[in-house]
Amino acid sequence: MAATLGFSSVDGHELAIVVSELTSNILKYGIHGSIELDGVDTAGLGRGLLIIARDVGPPFQNLELALRDGFDDRGPIDPGTLLRRGGLGAGLGAVVRMTDTFALETVPEGKAIRVARYIKRPRRRSP
Repeated sequence: MAATLGFSSVDGHELAIVVSELTSNILKYGIHGSIELDGVDTAGLGRGLLIIARDVGPPFQNLELALRDGFDDRGPIDPGTLLRRGGLGAGLGAVVRMTDTFALETVPEGKAIRVARYIKRPRRRSP
């Protein structure tokens, strides 16, 4: 789908990682969920790909922590548990780095993470 929208091969691979990370989180932490992909054409940003990950499961305890590498939504991840978790604790942080927008929505049945990546990436502001 990324190639059809005009993304480069490298961008397509990054988007595959984003979808994989979001899907992995649904499987690990949700009861069930879904991934939706849609092409978008946003004023000022151009063509892109919208990814919506919905799940029925527990809410984030602390989203800011969950977005940090080496953390989950409760705090630092014990390095001794990383292999049993099946990941490095960098998933949501990587999702943010590889996309241009990130939004968490609370919905009656759970939550939805909406991310978008644009072919021409907007300039990021320095911290």
